Amino acid sequence: MKSRLLTQTAKAILAVTGLITLSFLFFDRPAAWFAHGLKQTAVFDLAKYVSLTADETFFFSLLAVGLAASAVNLLGSTPKDWARDLLCICLAVCAAIALTDCLKFVFGRCRPPLLFTEDRYGFTWFTVKSGFTSFPSGHSTRIFALCAALALRFRRLAGPLLLVAAMVGVSRVFALRHYPSDVLAGAFVGVTAACWAWALRRVGPGA
Repeated sequence: MKSRLLTQTAKAILAVTGLITLSFLFFDRPAAWFAHGLKQTAVFDLAKYVSLTADETFFFSLLAVGLAASAVNLLGSTPKDWARDLLCICLAVCAAIALTDCLKFVFGRCRPPLLFTEDRYGFTWFTVKSGFTSFPSGHSTRIFALCAALALRFRRLAGPLLLVAAMVGVSRVFALRHYPSDVLAGAFVGVTAACWAWALRRVGPGA
């Protein structure tokens, strides 16, 4: 099962890399300028509020509570499946966040405001300077990891959950914080982390 998932992941990486490249070359800048034209409208304000759904502080608080709750149960005399599932979800989000933070450092992509003010676009490589951490989108990574993990656990809610994740991803473009390819990359990292976490969960204790 894991070998098949590894093959599928490799194929998905190639496909998503192609889409990201096309977006970087042809779509990102027009999309950013379009969003910039809406800065003085309600769309911009709404995008900022929607983005709060995946706020870093809020997410880390959720993770802390989730990890603590699952640990308390799993360390007890009668571990429950819900605790294993909760731990799986939390670990998926943690893994996605860690990978995205590493990629942000490696790529050092200029955020959209630098395009508007300094006509800077592209990558600076290996930096954590403010304004150069656009790729991938951290908000998109977090929300897609969480929603994808929940969707794999609660299949009937998959549609609404992924719709919420997509809305947050789009909001990052209209909030002028990311390019579409940043969102796509973040979504891919999040979903991939969730898929791997559940694959490992199915072969672990209590599966």
